[in-house]
Amino acid sequence: MNVDLPPFPATGVGSLPHTDPAKAVRLVLSCFHDVPCWPQLPRRAFLESMYVQYAAGLPGASIEGERLYVEGGEEAQGDTEIFYERFLSGDAASFAIPAERAAGLYALLSSAEGAYPAVKGQVTGPVSFGLTVSDRKKKPIFYDPVVRDVLVKHLLRVAQWQVSVLSRLSRTVILVLDEPYLASVGSAIVSLDREEVIGCLNEIFDGLPGALCGVHCCANTDWGLVLSSRAGYLSFDAYGYVDSLLLYPEEVGAFLHRGGKLAFGIVPTSAEGILRETPETLAARMDSILGKFESRGIARDAVIRSAFLTPACGLGTLQEEEAEGAARLARDLSRLLRHRYGGVGK
Repeated sequence: MNVDLPPFPATGVGSLPHTDPAKAVRLVLSCFHDVPCWPQLPRRAFLESMYVQYAAGLPGASIEGERLYVEGGEEAQGDTEIFYERFLSGDAASFAIPAERAAGLYALLSSAEGAYPAVKGQVTGPVSFGLTVSDRKKKPIFYDPVVRDVLVKHLLRVAQWQVSVLSRLSRTVILVLDEPYLASVGSAIVSLDREEVIGCLNEIFDGLPGALCGVHCCANTDWGLVLSSRAGYLSFDAYGYVDSLLLYPEEVGAFLHRGGKLAFGIVPTSAEGILRETPETLAARMDSILGKFESRGIARDAVIRSAFLTPACGLGTLQEEEAEGAARLARDLSRLLRHRYGGVGK
């Protein structure tokens, strides 16, 4: 997908610690004007936590206290049959996230004015959702083939609905699957078939042909697996894990060659790191990263043309003033690098 953006656009990853949606959106629009993103607000309500947020309408889903369960088997059979009928109807509007589960999204839609170069949304990815959420027997739902299929199709429709509403703000919609659990794939404790994981991701990407789709993982993972999917946008913690990504120079080079975008999570998300760093120190770190790409045979200009700037991960665990400091660092770094590199990347 061709995305016409100025060099080094800044955007967010997902969560903010704010409880006031309007205040959160003001921060987004002031710091991420080129690519505003809707803020997830998990401190506002349990319904905005990253798994519960997308579970409305998912067959077999129930909330008990502050725990989400998803049951399969005979207990959910009737709901599953109804789900497939609804899915096959193609009506993405029936998969809308309720306002009480995404106050930041609705606040952005009502507050944003004019057209933006791009706009970003997100949904919890099927691997992380399926390995984190379990049934009452504590079995992760990803291991139930029927429930997994329903989950992937449910998240696809939620993502399609997001793209449809966010397209009111921009012709270019970025939709990212939040996949922190990919860091555990291939470990001794999580045994998954590689092609099964890629297939789940691709089913969602293939269902969003008009959007720039991708993955966010804020830890080390098998980047070769991620890059072998049809992701067009890779969001990663460049502050801590850029060397692990560069273990796959051929895959990264091929990704960039086909027009892929790299969202460098260059702004730290610890309170200490936010206070310690400045736009100038982060620009020096980014220059060093560009040099590392070059040393592995990946052209600097190609990286610059692909580059987005973000915090390393969501900011929801910080205090408001700390999160605001991180967002301002991303904004100011974007301005500094844009000035430094002039027309490169246009």
